[in-house]
Amino acid sequence: MVTFANGAVRQFDCVHDALDCLQHEWPSPRGKRHQKATEVLASALARLAPVDEARNAFVSACVEAGILVPQLASKGRKTGKIAKALSGERVAATARLEGAG
Repeated sequence: MVTFANGAVRQFDCVHDALDCLQHEWPSPRGKRHQKATEVLASALARLAPVDEARNAFVSACVEAGILVPQLASKGRKTGKIAKALSGERVAATARLEGAG
């Protein structure tokens, strides 16, 4: 689930939902991690990339956009390590992504 700075909340139940968010609802500016996540999620949707890779790319894009992922950090996942390392940055919202795919 992602809560944007404007208060809008989105829950992601599958790769398609996360990709739709990246393409149509993502805040500006959109950086390199956003572009990478868009590519990886599209590949995962076409079954050319693993869902875990898509999840990691999405979480990385969240971090880039200033959206913290504290739940993953507490679980010690790779994406959580990224979020934890960057948790000192100012954040606009909090995000949790579980069960994409």
